[in-house]
Amino acid sequence: MGKREEFDVCVIGTGAGGGVMIQELTAAGFRVVALQRGPFLKPADFHDDELRTMIRDEVFSSDQVETYRYDENSPTETGRFNYMANCVGGTMTHWAAWSWRFRPDEFKVLSTEGPVAGASLADWPVSYDEMEPYYERAEWEFGVSGDAAANPSGAPRKKGYPNAPHPGRVASDRIGKALRKLGHYPFPTPVAINSKPHGGRPECAYGGSCLGYGCPIGAKATTLSVCIPKALATGKLDLRANTTAREVTLNDRGQARSVLYLDGDGKEHEVFARHVVVSGNAVGTPHLLQMSASGRFPNGLGNSSGLVGHNLTLHHIAAVSFTIDELSRASSGLHSHVAFDDFHASDSKRGFIRGGVVAETNSAVNQPLMYALTTHMGCGERNWGSDFKKYLRRFPRSVGLAAVLEDLPMDVNRIDLDPQVKDGHGLPAPRITHRQHPNDFAMNRWFTKKMMDVADASGAIEKWDAEFYSLPNERSAMKGFMHFHGTCRMGDDPSKSVVDRWCRSHDVKNLWMVDGSVFPTSGGYNPTLTILANAYRVADHFVREAKRQNV
Repeated sequence: MGKREEFDVCVIGTGAGGGVMIQELTAAGFRVVALQRGPFLKPADFHDDELRTMIRDEVFSSDQVETYRYDENSPTETGRFNYMANCVGGTMTHWAAWSWRFRPDEFKVLSTEGPVAGASLADWPVSYDEMEPYYERAEWEFGVSGDAAANPSGAPRKKGYPNAPHPGRVASDRIGKALRKLGHYPFPTPVAINSKPHGGRPECAYGGSCLGYGCPIGAKATTLSVCIPKALATGKLDLRANTTAREVTLNDRGQARSVLYLDGDGKEHEVFARHVVVSGNAVGTPHLLQMSASGRFPNGLGNSSGLVGHNLTLHHIAAVSFTIDELSRASSGLHSHVAFDDFHASDSKRGFIRGGVVAETNSAVNQPLMYALTTHMGCGERNWGSDFKKYLRRFPRSVGLAAVLEDLPMDVNRIDLDPQVKDGHGLPAPRITHRQHPNDFAMNRWFTKKMMDVADASGAIEKWDAEFYSLPNERSAMKGFMHFHGTCRMGDDPSKSVVDRWCRSHDVKNLWMVDGSVFPTSGGYNPTLTILANAYRVADHFVREAKRQNV
């Protein structure tokens, strides 16, 4: 019988967190095996085919199944609520590339705001000052384009962006002028998309298909285009695509021993490693830990605190669309070209705490088929006949605004195993239980009103709030989105958190979680840059401590 192969590290997931860990650990000489649900796609597999990519969802879904309920007393729906990309590179593969640093106050929400009834606020165990050098590292590795001095409400920094901002378009120029007229401070949206060649990747061709699409030329930075090639070049990476991890097993000392996974044909395999890094996002990570229950951990692996799966946060989105008296050019270019951040900090006069960032966006107006299918977005028109034709004629003159807004954590919002619904492999589907805190509704309404004011100042002919994204009533909730956080929060107290400040399990010392699941609070920005920066921070610690033989 041959000797059993054992890797130094098994990384489950190759997105923002897992991809950076793979890059850094292989660079340091560790032998890494990486498991990724879905295929290893190449640039030639990405194209601006709206029907195949956005309507039929043929590229990224990989038979993904989840269920959703508003609360424990609500009926359960089955569908695809977690908008992730199942392929090498993970959800970053089809991200819009908005790249924000969290502000210093977003790392200490509890101590800044105080307790809030119904919410489970917590401070991060790390500060902005600790994260700052890793934000810089992520920005330069991923080639962020923007104007680092243009946002007066942004986090302090020591260095600018590696790429200059992208040029505007008619839609963003109109909004920028309106914002200045209203006394606000517009600035180019920071995006990890090259405005000039950087990192061996070309500059953007402004095709207009960023969010939801892979980049066919690699101008959009992802772990697929940045991290995985570097890791493969070391010869230290065994990359196994089309695999679904179903259990992390333990040895008799209570340490992670191996990962059981299913290949594309449903055949089970086992891979052994001295350390296991779970980077499946805030849905996939608790889902795997709960499927890895055992006699030692009957409620899920590493779950002595009982918090695995709890405190799920989803950014709620307020959105406004309007038309102008000229071609907006919103269907070309980037997902967003201009933003403003003046309403990020808490203001007691508003009637809610926290805030978010607002940006011009082509989410609703960048693809003709998607535009045609969103006649329900609040404009009150039919999807046939003369009203429908009138709606379609708006497409070339349409402009969008969206606010990414902080969702307060609540213990009752969580991920668990659905007791009835199974996926294509016969594994229990992850069940999302999520509803909004009253603070979210007040914030969403307030930001919607402010964006309506911007639309008016931009010369809006017609305008409507996009109920497809917004929260129109007190029983509404975001069922899912691209921004999942929480569920395995980090903290110093093992009774109140799942992992420590280094994202290492309190219970299983060779088990790590490096993704958005460790966020104690969601912040009011897109989370990916923070996931990348935190992964560089954790990898730096892992390598440093390994040299001291402390891991």
